[in-house]
Amino acid sequence: MKHTCYALLLLLSATVVSCSKNENAASPAPASSPTKPATEASIITYTDESAFVNSLSGYGYKTPDQLNLNRVGTTSGYNTVYGFNIPAANQVMGFKWNSGDEGTEEWRPQGIAGFTWGTRKFLLVTWYGVDPGTIAGINNQHKGVRIALVDITNMSNITYRHILLVQNKANMTNTSLYKASNAYTQLGSFCPVTIHAGGVTYYAGKIYVADTNLGMRVFDLSKFVSAEADATETRCGAETTGELKAFNYAYILPQSGYYKITNAKPFSAIELGDGATTSQKMLWTCQYITADETPTPQVFGFPVDAAGAVSTTTQPVIITPIDNTNGNVYGMQGVYHMVGKTFMATTGNSSYEGSTARLVRFNEGAAAGVRYRWPHGAEDFYYDAATGYLWNLTEYETSKYGQDNRTVFCVRVSDYD
Repeated sequence: MKHTCYALLLLLSATVVSCSKNENAASPAPASSPTKPATEASIITYTDESAFVNSLSGYGYKTPDQLNLNRVGTTSGYNTVYGFNIPAANQVMGFKWNSGDEGTEEWRPQGIAGFTWGTRKFLLVTWYGVDPGTIAGINNQHKGVRIALVDITNMSNITYRHILLVQNKANMTNTSLYKASNAYTQLGSFCPVTIHAGGVTYYAGKIYVADTNLGMRVFDLSKFVSAEADATETRCGAETTGELKAFNYAYILPQSGYYKITNAKPFSAIELGDGATTSQKMLWTCQYITADETPTPQVFGFPVDAAGAVSTTTQPVIITPIDNTNGNVYGMQGVYHMVGKTFMATTGNSSYEGSTARLVRFNEGAAAGVRYRWPHGAEDFYYDAATGYLWNLTEYETSKYGQDNRTVFCVRVSDYD
């Protein structure tokens, strides 16, 4: 679930869209106009933190294919979790985490990305540390964000490992970059990345993690660093002896920079997609806003060049989707944009086939969008262009419904086109 925050709407001449929905058939179009005037432009600034990453070079860097993946996932039962209501004909494949990760209340998965490194195919999933406001009695938010690196080269042999995201310790003095929470032992050099991590995407050897209020955090996937064991699971940073500790995680991934973006928050998901053509690439974000709040939920496309640099001079494209039940598309948890259409995962809807989530598709120029049933607790998207598969995941711990809910799965986009 996303944390709701608000901002002034963007000023922009943008692609504006409308959307209707159904549970597999079109519904009447809304009477309201999809065009929403905006008042202010975005300011996009990038802060390069490569000097911090370089300060860890003496420990040696590792790439995804060099990490020891110590956990095992399974395809068995991925489509029988709570609220999984994809029609049998549309099911392609998926997996569940090991029993500990299916059930843990200390972490919840949110974002998903995918990439190929060498000969191996990976997914990458962000998990945020849970606070007592989310689950009573759980105080794990100080650990920030971990990522699960999942090798899906062979779906009959799924292995993965959790890695801690870290940032320069100097960022602790900046409330936009670090949020203090419950106590732990903070050492030198680096500290946790204390954000919700509602989405993640991969491009040009980097991952971009959605930061709800800030914009995007950037991490170089060629810069994993090994850390030492910590049986207490309470220490983070560099010891005076030089040993690196990361709450007992064996690897860290240091933040190499971040984009601060005004007038586009909350950044609730992120995915690489098309611009006006398939050759133009953009990083697309969406806003998780609920129906009882004033702001109009929007989707933003930020141009990115071949090296992975987001343009700081070009205004983003804005899409304002319309949902024919209540006017706007509320509760957006995931977004993917291809030429001519936008797909959104939404939650907080009425229950249908055991789930309050929906997949919403909008075709540009259409008077309305289309809704499809979708698994309960759905989050971020990843589109695999090589296969045409749209990947998604669900977030809830086993105790919430008395049965497993967490699953990672994909469908064919063509089945929803």
